[in-house]
Amino acid sequence: MSRSLRKLREAVKAARMAEMPVAKALKALADMPEARAFQLTPDMLRCMLLESLPEQYAIVLFERAGYRVKIPLADLAYLARHDETLAEIVVSVILYLDKD
Repeated sequence: MSRSLRKLREAVKAARMAEMPVAKALKALADMPEARAFQLTPDMLRCMLLESLPEQYAIVLFERAGYRVKIPLADLAYLARHDETLAEIVVSVILYLDKD
């Protein structure tokens, strides 16, 4: 696990984002310095979704989002506040980061 992913995971757990209402969790993640520093690639996102969701749903969600570029997770969380599909994806990433 990369150092930036480890720091992000620790920050998400410390903030207890998995327990927050979705809108509040998305805002908190969008403002989090660790999420600004973490570059989420399409391959990494696909793996996270496959590990946190049932396989078929993860594949459909990933394809529906059309995610094809590397961007900071904080930017994705900001955009997710305005898009239902991206919100589902970011919530799944939060749950992935929160698991042991």
